[in-house]
Amino acid sequence: MGRQSRATACSWIHRKLAACRSEPEASRPVKVNQQSGYILHRQSYRESSLLVQIFTRNFGRLTLIAKGCRTKKSQVQGLFLSFKPLLLSWTGKGELPILTSIEQTGFCPQLDASRVACGYYINELILKLLHRHDPHAALYDKYDKAVFELSDKKNPNTVLRVFEKYLLQEIGFGLVLDHDVESGEPIAADHRYQYFPQQGPIATNRQHGNIISGATLIALQNEEFKSAHDRSQARWLTRLLIDIQLNGKELRSRRVMREMKRYQARISDKS
Repeated sequence: MGRQSRATACSWIHRKLAACRSEPEASRPVKVNQQSGYILHRQSYRESSLLVQIFTRNFGRLTLIAKGCRTKKSQVQGLFLSFKPLLLSWTGKGELPILTSIEQTGFCPQLDASRVACGYYINELILKLLHRHDPHAALYDKYDKAVFELSDKKNPNTVLRVFEKYLLQEIGFGLVLDHDVESGEPIAADHRYQYFPQQGPIATNRQHGNIISGATLIALQNEEFKSAHDRSQARWLTRLLIDIQLNGKELRSRRVMREMKRYQARISDKS
């Protein structure tokens, strides 16, 4: 090879290397294998595929294309359900990588209708409040725990309040539950507090206006509720802060749960 040819070849190689170095990370093809995850939502895509929104421990929330999984020949069709612990692999670049493998791992929890509705509520919160491709390993572990606690017959209201608490913490709006933000004093169970969403609780003698008992704040901090009143107040508080983050977005799962409660009440009245 002549001197000019060698120089031309070296120049071409250097250009290719420079192009690779300057290529944005998000545009490079990725190949991810055996990631722990759950399916949050799925919808039909073209004739035989699905768009699958997943929540993974190391990659956060993302959407995958599951090609050909709706055909009669598909051997994995029954795995595309929420609340199944899965191992997922995918490849591609951009916003819609291709799912390359899916398999169930470990124990598969069984949820009755009311607890499935609670699970869908948690899924919808993740879809609405977490950014794509933003890992939340600690929250993933809390999600994993919540799914199994719902299947293990733990009080669903307690499971939801605890998950909401950690979700708010992960997105930067954690609850202040251990002290009065004005005086710095520890929360007292027999005191009332006015909870300011952007600040936290301040002791008050008022009867109205975001008022919550110290006992409820302590119960939510300890994740142990001794009364239905504490659960109800904790629900009010976490929903107040979550609704601020939703900024007017409606949660379909809440409407479903309300309809289920009305239906159960009608059935109870007739019996």
